[in-house]
Amino acid sequence: MVALLLMAKGNRTATTREIRSSQRQRRVRVYTAWHPVLVALLEHVLPEGWYQCISEFQLAREPLRVDIVILRRSRRGAPPRPRLLTSVVGELAEHTLVHFKGPTDELERDDARMLLAYALQYLVVAEIEAPAAVALRVLAPRLTPRFTEALTSLGCTLTPTGPGTHEGRLGVFPLRVVETVPANAREGEHLLYTVTPGMVADPGGIPALSPAEVAVFWALLEHVEQVRHPLPGQRKRHMKDEKRVVESFEQALARLVARLPPEQRLAGLAPEQVLQAYAPEQRLAGLAPEQVLQAYAPEQRLAGLAPEQRLAGLTEAQAVLALPDAMLRALSAEYLATLPRQTQAAIQKRLGAASGRQPARRRKTRGPSR
Repeated sequence: MVALLLMAKGNRTATTREIRSSQRQRRVRVYTAWHPVLVALLEHVLPEGWYQCISEFQLAREPLRVDIVILRRSRRGAPPRPRLLTSVVGELAEHTLVHFKGPTDELERDDARMLLAYALQYLVVAEIEAPAAVALRVLAPRLTPRFTEALTSLGCTLTPTGPGTHEGRLGVFPLRVVETVPANAREGEHLLYTVTPGMVADPGGIPALSPAEVAVFWALLEHVEQVRHPLPGQRKRHMKDEKRVVESFEQALARLVARLPPEQRLAGLAPEQVLQAYAPEQRLAGLAPEQVLQAYAPEQRLAGLAPEQRLAGLTEAQAVLALPDAMLRALSAEYLATLPRQTQAAIQKRLGAASGRQPARRRKTRGPSR
C-alpha cells in the first residue's frame, strides 16, 4: 500500500518532458517469445500440406526509404510562394513525400503500391496521428499505362491539371504526378530538363534559362563537381549513372555559355579566370576590338593566339597597342610619330611604367651665359 502511494506521488510530480519521454518509450515495439508460440499453435491446427506459416516475414529486400521528404518548419505565418518549379514544390503539405524516377527509369506497377506503403509506414515512423498532414508527389519523365492501371486498382484516378501535371488521391493521401518531359517546357519549370532523358541524350537542348534559373544551375554544377571530386574528409558515394550525369552537365554548361552575350561571359571574371576557362579563339568571339583591349592586359590578349588572330579586326593604332612591350621598344621614333597622339601617349605610359621610371623630359635650351 505504501509503495502504491509513493508511486502515485512520483507520477504527480513528473515533469511534462518526462511524461512525453515515457510516451515515446511505450511506442517502441518490443518483440517477445509469443510470436513463435502463436506460429507453432497455428501450424498444429491448420490442415497439413495445405498452408505454410512464416514468422516475421521480411517485407522489403532492402531498407524501406522514400526518395525525399519535405518538412514544413514550425514558423508562424504562411511561407512565400516559390518562384521556380511550382509544379513540384507548390502547395506543400506539412509532410510531403517525393518519389522520383530519373532519366533512365520508368514508372512501374510496383511504384504505385510502394508509394502507398511509403505513406502508411511514414505515419508510423514519424508518429503522425492525422493522415491529412501527409501528401505525395511523383516525379518521372512520363506517366506509363502500367503505373496508371496500378493506381486505378488502388482506387486512385488521376485528373490532368496542366501540361505534365496530374492530381488524384491515393487512399487518404493527396497525390500529384509531375511528368518532367512536358512540364519542363513551361515558364519557371525549365530546370526540370536536368532530370529528363533529354539531359542524357541532348544536354545542349536545355531551354533558355532565366537569370534566377541560371543561378540555380550554377549551384547544381557545384554539386556535380562535388560528386566527382568530394571535399577532403567526405566519403565518395557510388551513384548510378554518375559518369553520364557529369558529362551531361558539362555539355549543358557549354551550350549555356555559348548563348550568353560577350559582356555577360566576362562579367565578374578576372582575366586569368577567363584565360583558363576559354580557348584562345573563344576569348575574342563576338567581342569588339575595344572590348578586348579593355578586358585584357597586352600579354593576356595575345596568349595562345596565332598572328592573324591577334590582328584580326584591329586598326593600325590598336594593333600597335596590342604588341608586347619588347616589340614596342623596337619601333622607330619616325614610325611612332605617324601614329595618333593618343596612341603615342599610351605607348609612352606603358613603356615608362614597364621600366619603372618616367619618360625622359626634353631639356630646355639655356641662353648664352653672361
